[in-house]
Amino acid sequence: MPILQAVIPTAITLCIPLYAWRPPAATVALIAVGTVAAVAGVARDSLIPAALIVGFVAMTCSLALTSLYGLALATWIVVGVFSPGTQLAMLSAIVIIVIGVVSGSIGFAIRQQNERAVMLATRLEATEQEVAEQLRHERDLIADELHDIVAHEITIVALHAAVLEHTEDSTTRTQSQTAIREAAVQALTDIRRVLGMVRGEESLSPERVPSRDGIPGTVADVTRELTRAGISVTTDIPDQVRLPSTSLVALTRVMRESSTNVLKHATGATNVHIALTVQRGWAHLEFRDDSPPARTAGLPASGYGIMRLRERFRVFGGSFSAERRPEGWVVSASLPLES
Repeated sequence: MPILQAVIPTAITLCIPLYAWRPPAATVALIAVGTVAAVAGVARDSLIPAALIVGFVAMTCSLALTSLYGLALATWIVVGVFSPGTQLAMLSAIVIIVIGVVSGSIGFAIRQQNERAVMLATRLEATEQEVAEQLRHERDLIADELHDIVAHEITIVALHAAVLEHTEDSTTRTQSQTAIREAAVQALTDIRRVLGMVRGEESLSPERVPSRDGIPGTVADVTRELTRAGISVTTDIPDQVRLPSTSLVALTRVMRESSTNVLKHATGATNVHIALTVQRGWAHLEFRDDSPPARTAGLPASGYGIMRLRERFRVFGGSFSAERRPEGWVVSASLPLES
């Protein structure tokens, strides 16, 4: 079998580079080559390379395929030991087995290290994504807080400052000055709170309630601010309102954002109606005014507040709309009380 004795080592050598692209295919090819060599009785000279390759198999192939290759190698060794004419010495068989075991152990160790490295890389990527998401969430919360300050308190300051420029009535001027002073103080307080958030001194929890008195306190604040602007407010709010903290935050933000928009964009409004109903596991809020179309206070608008409210209610599984109707602007918000 001189031809096979020359072909078998060449075939084994050609299979080794295949591990760089298709390790299972390379292993199957080696098993086929070794089987042919064992049947032809020329496997003895290829047993040491085959034993060394156990490490490649263990490192790159599945446990089942590695076991199959190990079984095939053991079979070749047995055939080599008991094959007449080309009998393999028992000592040589033991040496080949030791080489195979050592090579396989090294391959398994390298495989475990690679798998551990992949696992750690996956965990690191997941952690980085989690941190990035947390940072994005915190940036959104801080942006919401800054928007509330700029859009609400500063709007009140700007409007009442305009009133001071155009009125000589002492009562009106006193009311506007009081409103400006209170809004400025509240803005400074809110800015300090936002700075505390940035420095990590205050919680960024979205469950923080913007009004310490909840719905009644927010309605009272909105009513006072709109009344100072000459807008009458009627409300239809249940006497006892018990809402989850997330629902409370969302609904109070709707009221504050809507009142700010009335002051900024609904010049000419004389009446505002706020209605809240809680039934069948849902909270429904409606905030409407009677402003005529195409009349604004001339203050800049970004649309950020409405966009964030739509996003918040979508995440909570509710609905939010702000639209102009013939009778004026109507803001409607609905939210399930249990997610």
